[in-house]
Amino acid sequence: MPARSSSPVPAGLGRLATGSLAEPREHPQLLDRLATVPDPRRAKGRRHPLAFVPALAACAVLAGAKSLTAIAERAADAPAAVLTALGGPSREPAGPTAPTEATVRRILQRVDGDALDEAIGAWLAARDPDRPPPDHELGRRARRSPAVDGKTVRGAHRADGTQVHLLAAMTGAGLVAAQREVSAKTNEITVFRPMLADLDLADTVVTFDALHSRTAHARFPVEEKKAHYIAVIKGNQSLLHHHLKQLPWREVPLLDKTRATEHGRDEIHRVKTCTVTRGLDFPHAAQAVRRRR
Repeated sequence: MPARSSSPVPAGLGRLATGSLAEPREHPQLLDRLATVPDPRRAKGRRHPLAFVPALAACAVLAGAKSLTAIAERAADAPAAVLTALGGPSREPAGPTAPTEATVRRILQRVDGDALDEAIGAWLAARDPDRPPPDHELGRRARRSPAVDGKTVRGAHRADGTQVHLLAAMTGAGLVAAQREVSAKTNEITVFRPMLADLDLADTVVTFDALHSRTAHARFPVEEKKAHYIAVIKGNQSLLHHHLKQLPWREVPLLDKTRATEHGRDEIHRVKTCTVTRGLDFPHAAQAVRRRR
């Protein structure tokens, strides 16, 4: 009697095939978003639609795949119903066939990363549970607060050996609404504005760290995106940092105090805030917040 397979992947993909699909009115379909990504291949000889391969790769990664070879193996084990649901073309009597490892590798390596990030980010942004309905009035709800931050991807290297660094905007619900790769020849500053350009930021509060706390980045969300911002000021803005320290903090009442254990330390956080009316040379600055740890 043959031994039963110990891999949970085929069973998991089988449940995907029998599960109910999301209604189009609930959120934009991922395949429709992926179809907007430019296809880097020549038209002649294409066997699989471009959207089919990254959609299949996403399902394989969710099922535990950690390499291109593993993605192809998961795809080969996927039932025909799953391949059909993900947009696989049906040219054979038995249904659609999965792409080979070489096809998966070639497409994922050549696809435009920024365009792919933009498509997936738009799909995720539309699913944000904090996203207000289109007819909701501004100012009548708790403001959303996308946070901009950059991270170096562990284990991801370019052909020249440099590590991949990404700048992303994450919503309060933990969804990455926008993401761009930072070139090895530049830094996050040049990517900040292009990454946020297509996002609906009206009446949101965009937060960013000290690297992006510069006048151009403060003007952009307020003047062009109708948003607010929270900028972290540190030593890289020495004059502004000095002016903030000179505010009459002793006279300002304590706004909040919390105590928690973080990073193996018992920490107490104290927060004060005051309105800034003059003397602060930073665009659209209206309040200063001091957080002491």
